[in-house]
Amino acid sequence: MTKRVTPARCAALSVLCGLAACASSGQGKLKQSVYDIDSAYHVMAEPMPDVMAGKLPGVTLTDAEKTLVKSASQSVFNEITSLETSIEGGKSITATAVSALETDFASLEACWTGVKAGQQPSACAGLATTITTGN
Repeated sequence: MTKRVTPARCAALSVLCGLAACASSGQGKLKQSVYDIDSAYHVMAEPMPDVMAGKLPGVTLTDAEKTLVKSASQSVFNEITSLETSIEGGKSITATAVSALETDFASLEACWTGVKAGQQPSACAGLATTITTGN
């Protein structure tokens, strides 16, 4: 059974993002932001396998769209993993790295939402460029 992201879930994620402000130091806030994005990523990615397999009625993706979404999702996941590895290793993370993750996650979210709705928003084109060039 596919779970849908409901307004209640979105509100819960917004509350989680607001908790980042509770961290006491700059590094604490950056770390909390990474953890919040990780949580939001997993909620967003949960239905991806069903959508990719054509199990969500009314949503059909082309092979190119599947490839784009898989690559973009993996890229964001790799960014999250890299930052979490640094955090777990006791290393500092930069605001620039967290900002890049936030931007990439927002683009993935916009692309994924659009693709599921039968559109290909400009966020998808931006992700394709980022994935192709590795920037």
